[in-house]
Amino acid sequence: MNAMKHIAVLAPALLPCLLNAQVVINEVDYDQPGTDAAEFIEVKNIGTTAFPLQDLAVVLVNGAAGAPTTYLTISSPSWPALEPGGYFVICANAATANCGHLSTPATNLIQNGVPDAIALVNTQTDEVLDMLSYGGDVTGYTEGMGTTAVDVNVVDDRSLNRWPDGTDTNDNNADLRLGCSTPGITNLVDDDLCSVPSSVTEIVNVAPLIVMPDPSGERLLLSYGTAADGPVTFEIFGRDGALLASRTVQGDTKAMWSLPAAHLRGQLLLVRASTVTSQQTRRVVLP
Repeated sequence: MNAMKHIAVLAPALLPCLLNAQVVINEVDYDQPGTDAAEFIEVKNIGTTAFPLQDLAVVLVNGAAGAPTTYLTISSPSWPALEPGGYFVICANAATANCGHLSTPATNLIQNGVPDAIALVNTQTDEVLDMLSYGGDVTGYTEGMGTTAVDVNVVDDRSLNRWPDGTDTNDNNADLRLGCSTPGITNLVDDDLCSVPSSVTEIVNVAPLIVMPDPSGERLLLSYGTAADGPVTFEIFGRDGALLASRTVQGDTKAMWSLPAAHLRGQLLLVRASTVTSQQTRRVVLP
């Protein structure tokens, strides 16, 4: 059977194989300001053995018309084996960092949706190894729910990425976030350019999130807004994306949380406050 021809039929039936996927779509940058000329797809080996990339096909799918249609398949028998923890970057521009395969076309390589999808297929077994649906759900190409994260073209060097790096729960919306473009390296939060990657497109003019240590340095004080729209979920992340603490607080007037933080001194922390309709983040290093 030709995997490229029959993938849309096979995908629903082969979903159980995704539970043990060895390679995943780890990052995608599909939209840049102006002409899309720096797009890339990053594949990561999250398994414990080398994966033969020469047996891999990256399938790009147009889902906007209702019936999924493959518009591009990228593969090569010359691709190397990908070692555990390794990254492989497919790019449209040779200047892209850590590019392992230069693909064509040089512009508009990856469609912007909505919705569209990308799948990884083992060409030897026809197994669907991983799927990512963005801009909505694409029938047969969605794990759980399509990611609600959006690659914005008003800011450069942003992409959809798994966060924490390599995380695969078989739910696109849970696994993919908007963050900094980091082709070929770990999806870390950039403490200069990016806040915590989020599934909410950049928000302005929302109630302020205030983050400050108390005078003793033993606790971290969080406050959100003066008219929060319902419950507020506070989350504290480390720079590597690890969730360190979280709490949901009723926020009809103002949501506040004071948490022990002596063990977090000297660390870069990213604090996120989310409501049903808004989200803000702050960076803080405890003295």
